[in-house]
Amino acid sequence: MPRAAGNTAVARAIARERQDAHGESGHAAAPTPGAHQGSGAVHIQRTADEELREAKTPEQIVAALKKSGHSEDDAWELMQYMTSQQFPAGEGQADFDMLGSIKDASEALQKVKAVRRKMAASLLAKRWTIRHYTGSDPNTPPGFQEVASTYDNAAAGRASEHTNVADWRSLGNIKFTFYLVAVDGQVPPRNWLNNTHWYAEWDLDRIPECWVSPDLLEKMNKPMDADGARTAMQGAKAFRGTGSQLKELLAISAFGAGNDPASALDTAIGGAFELKVPGGLPVAEWHKK
Repeated sequence: MPRAAGNTAVARAIARERQDAHGESGHAAAPTPGAHQGSGAVHIQRTADEELREAKTPEQIVAALKKSGHSEDDAWELMQYMTSQQFPAGEGQADFDMLGSIKDASEALQKVKAVRRKMAASLLAKRWTIRHYTGSDPNTPPGFQEVASTYDNAAAGRASEHTNVADWRSLGNIKFTFYLVAVDGQVPPRNWLNNTHWYAEWDLDRIPECWVSPDLLEKMNKPMDADGARTAMQGAKAFRGTGSQLKELLAISAFGAGNDPASALDTAIGGAFELKVPGGLPVAEWHKK
């Protein structure tokens, strides 16, 4: 099963395997009588990962994840686990399914009419890349040769002083790396780009799996239960798939934007957005901005 297409099933299967292998009962109890059955699945009343919820620093979050056995989760599984802990299921509620809130790009593309594909063809023919911007020194390129995730940086003791732990728990996307989408070398306007001088670049077509969404912090960084989180995510334009699939979906959404399609992508997605890639990407070359 492709990871991007079956993330929910994978995450649940791994959780079951972990419990069976270690005899864990601390993360799942017997079904509660009368509990919400969801989409045919028995609702499991899960106990809270208190150490994760009470963590105040990146180091404490990493330690809590190692203790619970979730430090080995991949990016998708960890996002599923952390958001389910952040937004616990109330009585009669199903667990919050963050991955289920991110739509499959291939399914979305199947619904696109041929006339829209034809109209977007010229935009799709442009060069689509993703860029990672960094580097405050205009004279010296960054010294690292791989874009590392927030989790990997924290585990190596390189957590940024600007890290907001509440953001980590609300979104759970700490094993992803983040990029701007560029169309023919143009990226959407971002104020923070004024403080960067270098970027690395990759062809979007060559990215095997990724996802896009607008900034979700405003929606998700607040106290909510599982039902509240589901409601918050209902209107979000979040899609996952291959780089090629997302390129086509973005082009169809942003066609007719004239000479500045990169800026139109924000409107198409519903706000300032970044593309997220599970894990890191190797840097072949740093380009001067």
